[in-house]
Amino acid sequence: MSNSVILKPFSSLVTVALVTVLTSPVNAQGNAYPIACQTMVTLNQGATLTYRLTGSLPVAPGATIPPDRAQTALNLTVQWQDRNGNIHTLLNNSALMDGQQLAPDANYAQIPFEASFRGQPNNGDRLYSTTASIHGLYVSLRPTNGQPQQIQTVHYLRPGEYVRSAVGSCQTENPELNRVVDEQLRLLQTRLDAQDWAGADTITRRLLAPESTPSPPLASVLLLPERIRTIDQMWLRASNGRFGLSVQLRLWQQARAAHPRDREAAIHAFRDRVGWRLTTPRAEEDFISSDWLNESELSYSLAAPEGHLPWVGVSDQVVRSVAIPPPGVHCGVCTVDAMQLRHERFYQYIPQLMERLEPLF
Repeated sequence: MSNSVILKPFSSLVTVALVTVLTSPVNAQGNAYPIACQTMVTLNQGATLTYRLTGSLPVAPGATIPPDRAQTALNLTVQWQDRNGNIHTLLNNSALMDGQQLAPDANYAQIPFEASFRGQPNNGDRLYSTTASIHGLYVSLRPTNGQPQQIQTVHYLRPGEYVRSAVGSCQTENPELNRVVDEQLRLLQTRLDAQDWAGADTITRRLLAPESTPSPPLASVLLLPERIRTIDQMWLRASNGRFGLSVQLRLWQQARAAHPRDREAAIHAFRDRVGWRLTTPRAEEDFISSDWLNESELSYSLAAPEGHLPWVGVSDQVVRSVAIPPPGVHCGVCTVDAMQLRHERFYQYIPQLMERLEPLF
């Protein structure tokens, strides 16, 4: 079966989003450990389907990971981003069921996974599905023993017509990453207690989007919901409810409600509401920055507009590193690249971030 027939006129180009995922410590009492995976299908004209799996798998003392499905608790979120960049949530934290429990007599070898992900006949180990999908959505994790490292999905969009993701990555227990993140969270609390808003803003972006800050201590991470809520609560308490992710989500929802058919207009309305728009001309001509505030132009004060912090842009140092190449390196389009970096950050990342936050608050 060819993917080229899916969602015409989209093509069958399939790519995978490989991410490093943050997990919380093992729950010893519940004999379960956390897991998070992500993969993506890229369709024609820039449209994408993103699959994010979070939850826990069972673990028993003295065993690697036994096939005890009674403790399996996995959820799947599916988001479709159209060619205009608008993001639509198709499934939101939908529960996954073990394949054998769902249909014990099914021949899983017939599900069109790649060979390494296809279950043997009547053997659904690490094979899951969700009843929330009308035509069928299956998730396969590999290996079947030990900690899962890879994910693949088969998603039937219409009867007999499916898209299959390429191989995505899974992250389970990572004590070193947890230690680094915990250090950053403690540092964030220290900065907020001292009302060092600039320092707290930088740390928050290190956690949510490390690539937006210079020399981040983390690789790219996908924070689990409880960590994001912790960050939000820190900001809310320190600012008496003026700053925080949930505050920004509320203001974004108001902007979207005012401009339901024009995403760019909603982005501009949100920008103006939280005070990220340049209101007075800069002393020096700046071809890169446009009418969005730079990091150095933000108001690091409780007198700033509601939702002003944490910021979502790219640090000035990162932008300069793109615009100004190292000595001896010639780049004819570096300024254009820096402009594009800022533009994509505001016009693509803001809706993506808010879509990520919406199920959490």
